[in-house]
Amino acid sequence: MTSTSQEATQANTSRPRAVLTILCLTQLLLTLDDNVVNIALPTIQQDLGFSGPSLVWVINTYMLTFGGFLVLGGRLGDRYGLVRTFMVGTSVFAAASLFSGLAVEPWQLIAARALQGLGAALVAPAVLGLLTLVFSEPAARAKAFAAWGATAVTGALAGLILSGLITEFVSWPWIFFINLPVAALALGLLPRLLRGVHTARGTQPLNWRGASLLTLGLALLVYALLSVEGGDRPLVTGGCAALSLVLLAGFVTDQRRSANPLVAKGVFSAPARARALIAGVLLCAATFQGFLVLTLYLQNGLRWSPLMAGLGYVPFALGSLAGVKCGERVTVKFGAGRVLTAACASAAVGALLLAFAAAEGLSYVGLLPGILLFSLGVGAGLPAATTAAAQGADEQSSGVIASLVNSSQQLGGAVGLALSGIALGSSGQGFGTALTLTAVAAVLACGWAAAVVRRERAVATGTP
Repeated sequence: MTSTSQEATQANTSRPRAVLTILCLTQLLLTLDDNVVNIALPTIQQDLGFSGPSLVWVINTYMLTFGGFLVLGGRLGDRYGLVRTFMVGTSVFAAASLFSGLAVEPWQLIAARALQGLGAALVAPAVLGLLTLVFSEPAARAKAFAAWGATAVTGALAGLILSGLITEFVSWPWIFFINLPVAALALGLLPRLLRGVHTARGTQPLNWRGASLLTLGLALLVYALLSVEGGDRPLVTGGCAALSLVLLAGFVTDQRRSANPLVAKGVFSAPARARALIAGVLLCAATFQGFLVLTLYLQNGLRWSPLMAGLGYVPFALGSLAGVKCGERVTVKFGAGRVLTAACASAAVGALLLAFAAAEGLSYVGLLPGILLFSLGVGAGLPAATTAAAQGADEQSSGVIASLVNSSQQLGGAVGLALSGIALGSSGQGFGTALTLTAVAAVLACGWAAAVVRRERAVATGTP
């Protein structure tokens, strides 16, 4: 261990629980803002005068800049320091939240949401990178990632519930204003708790050519995936998808030839990492798709009010938390790969039960078995995928590995939203078909998770 990393470790371990609390609260803001506007969209449309096609970009713009800039954000964290990147990103996120709540024109809200996603792209890799460094022991890291996973999952669900409550009883700008006190708390306390960590930063110059190719390629890919749901401009969507593939191919070529690649070659030296990232993409695709379709089924199929639809996710939140706790307890004993495999299998069975219930038009009681199994799988699976991907991360690569984890999850979410739009059909009533696709994504995630297990076993036994 270098002297710098020793200094970081000593600075971190004095108040680890306080550090974990601040980081999880910050992560809560990021995941909450993925979903907090969903139920408030009709009110926002009425107040600001959004057209129907443009309204969806209140959500999509945030996901676009968040997913597109994640790897660059992680690399900036490795280059300039995780704490410094966290501070800048949180400040940008808080300012954008303020501008979002103060918006009086559609373009102002969309621009603020883009800035919010940019801030989130700086913060999210720093959060995971700091967790990786602060909690270096396997048992402590498993608990930290479990807490992070619980925050990520419950943040997404809390977004739906808070959106209904705030829209019903206060006013929609407060879905953004509630971010400000948490951001202020993080900015005020975290530098003191992690004093000295900002000195642990890389010395190699940033490969801006590779960063530009990757960031623009990812942004165009996310845009293309999110645009599939609308389906009104197929040439633009197809052109963006094709251009994104060209840019990403250029990025791969640049990384092979560059003496200073954006994603260091050693990042993928851990054999199970790529498999865990793919499993995470597929599980997140299933998760986002399940959220959206279930929300639409509750409101359009069962005719629930926005507030009731939000409260309908309480069992999902409880199941997710139970999954997180179960996964935390068994990850150290059985390994992240096995936990991930079992979690994806649970999510697949739950999605199949939901698909059957929706196709048959069952009531909420009929949905509950599927909700509980699906939520258990999501709650246990996302932290396990993160743990598997982060194995072997060191101080110089923790930021970019964390960004790869977050980026894969955002891309998975975009894939899930795109598939749900196609599966729901022009009538928007294809709930059973859409949830069947959710189960397919979870089954595929289970297959890649099993590949993680095989690779972990091979490494443990020394076989190729």
